[in-house]
Amino acid sequence: MRKLIGSLATVLVVVFMISMNSCEEVEGILPIPSMEATVDDEAWTSLVRISVFNESEEPQSIIITGKPTADDTADQTIILTVFGNDVGTYELGVGTLISGDCLVVYNKTTDMGNDIYTSTEATITITEMDKEKNTISGTFSAKCYTIATIPDEVIITNGTFENLNYQVK
Repeated sequence: MRKLIGSLATVLVVVFMISMNSCEEVEGILPIPSMEATVDDEAWTSLVRISVFNESEEPQSIIITGKPTADDTADQTIILTVFGNDVGTYELGVGTLISGDCLVVYNKTTDMGNDIYTSTEATITITEMDKEKNTISGTFSAKCYTIATIPDEVIITNGTFENLNYQVK
C-alpha cells in the first residue's frame, strides 16, 4: 500500500511539473519587461524602465528611459526618443537623405559630473505596440558623441526592449 501511495504521489508531482512547464502562454499574464544593450562591447541591462507615449503632443512621441541599479553600470542611463506613434523603423542620420525620426541619449555619471552623449546616427525599430495593454517592444542601436574638451564616442549595439509598459500622456 505504501508503494502505491508513493507511486501515486510521484506521478502527481511529475504531472504538476509538466503542466507548469507548458509552452503555452497563460492568458492575462504578461511576459517580464526587459531592456538590454551592448555599450562599447560591455553588457548593459536596465532594471528600472520608464516609458511614456506623448499622444497629445504634435508630433506624437515615445520616450523610453532605462537605468541599471547594479553597481558596475548604475551610472549609465539610456534614453530613447521616437518621433512617431506606431510599429516601424525610425532613423537618425546623414546619408543620401537626412532623417531625424529618433534620438538616443547616453548619460554616464562620473566623479566630475555627467557626461552626456547624443546620437549622430541611430535606429530604433518598434516591433510591437499594443495600445490596449500599453506595452511596447523593439530594438535599437546608435553612435553617440559627447561635446567636451576632449570629444568621446560611445557605440550602442544589440539594443532590445521587450514588453515595456508605457503611460499615455
